[in-house]
Amino acid sequence: MALRSSSWLLISLLLAVTPAPSTCEDSVRIADAGGLLQCYPAPALTNATNGTAFRATLLPLLRSLPSAAAHTCFASLRSVTRGERAFARGLCFGNTTVPSECARCLSAAAGNLTAGCGATSRRAGIWSDRCFVGYADTNASSPSEDAFRARVLFDAVPASKVNTKSFYYAHLHNELVAMAKDVARRAAANISGPRMLATAEGTNSESVVSRTVHVLAQCRRDRTAADCVQCLQESVQGVDWDLNVARVDGGVAAAVVGFNCYLRFEVSTAVSDNDLNTGEFS
Repeated sequence: MALRSSSWLLISLLLAVTPAPSTCEDSVRIADAGGLLQCYPAPALTNATNGTAFRATLLPLLRSLPSAAAHTCFASLRSVTRGERAFARGLCFGNTTVPSECARCLSAAAGNLTAGCGATSRRAGIWSDRCFVGYADTNASSPSEDAFRARVLFDAVPASKVNTKSFYYAHLHNELVAMAKDVARRAAANISGPRMLATAEGTNSESVVSRTVHVLAQCRRDRTAADCVQCLQESVQGVDWDLNVARVDGGVAAAVVGFNCYLRFEVSTAVSDNDLNTGEFS
C-alpha cells in the first residue's frame, strides 16, 4: 500500500549528521528543499588537481542519473575518465512514484549533494523527502557507509478530527517492530522485481479509538538479498520516536535511513464522531 503523499512534508534546514558506528543518530528533521547530508573526508590527494578530476568524472553521472532512474526508481551508474573512477546511485522511495516526480527529486538532490559536499569529497550521500542520491570512487560500500543510520522525523500524521488527543501509546512500538522485521524479509525476497520493496499495514481498535500502522521497507536493487535483510534488520533497531512528537496531531511519521536501505513508518489515530461531540476526548 502506498504511503500518503501529504505526510512527506518536512520542516527544517540542510543538516549534516555523523552517527557513531552501528548506532542510530538522534531524530532530526530535514527539509524538502535540502536534505540530510553525509560527506566523507577525501583521501590524501597527491596534488590539487585530483579533486577536480574526480568531480569532472562525477558530474556527468549525476546529470544522467535522474532520467536513468525515473522509470524503475533506481539506477547505478559508473564512469572512468583519465584514470578517475566515479559511481553514482539514485533511489526514489515508495511503490507508486511517478517517473517525472522521481526524476525531479533526484535532480534536486544531486545538486544539493555536490553543493553541500564540495569538490574534495570522494564519498557522499543525501536523503531528501522522497529520494536518495549517493556517490563514491568505488563500487564497494565502506564500513562507515554500512554503519550509517539516521532517524528522520516527518510532519505528524493528522488525526481524523483536529480536536482529538493522539491516543498514541508506547505499546504500539512492539507491533511496529514486528511489522518492520516482516517487511524487511519480504523486501529482500523482491530482489528480482522492479523494486526491492515491501509494505505492511495493521489496524487496532480499542473502544472509540482506532490506530493504523504503516511500514515501508526498501533496498537498493544492486544489493544482494542477504545484504538487504541485514541492512533493514539493523535499521529496525533504530525504529523509535519521541512520544511528545507523536502527540502533536494524532500520530507520528518517521524513517530510518542508510546508504543501502530505507525504512519508513507511520502511526495514525482516529476517534469516532459521537465521542467527539460529547466532548469526552476534546
